[in-house]
Amino acid sequence: MKFIEKKRYPNGKREIYIAGHRAFTYWCDKLKRVKRNCDIPLDYAKMLIREKNVQFIHPVGIVLSDRDNIGYNCKIYQNVSIGNKDNGFPTLEDNVIVHANSIVVGDIRIGKNSIIGCGSVVLHDIPANEVWAGNPAHFIKKLSKEE
Repeated sequence: MKFIEKKRYPNGKREIYIAGHRAFTYWCDKLKRVKRNCDIPLDYAKMLIREKNVQFIHPVGIVLSDRDNIGYNCKIYQNVSIGNKDNGFPTLEDNVIVHANSIVVGDIRIGKNSIIGCGSVVLHDIPANEVWAGNPAHFIKKLSKEE
């Protein structure tokens, strides 16, 4: 056993152990980068990162509203806008991946384990376990359980 050991978690949590006992816990600066480079309410960003394990892969130019409903373990890449249209806000279910430069607007639902390709404009519901891409977004393929 090492005298000093570090544990890292994908949500930015870090723990330092000295002689096998947790000395302290801290959060890395991902929240600072999100605050500085993205248009996301700070309290909402804290909740997404720390409680729902949402990952902002390259936190630059991401625009979210605190009325968007984002599920657990989602990944959101750079320059993504998720917002309202006609007072309807999108819902991203668990394990959704939204790739760079995509736009998701309106009262729509993105199903569990779905993937939205780069540069997509999503205006309609996306079923679970599917890949969609394009402008406007269209069906690419169905994901199997292993993918």
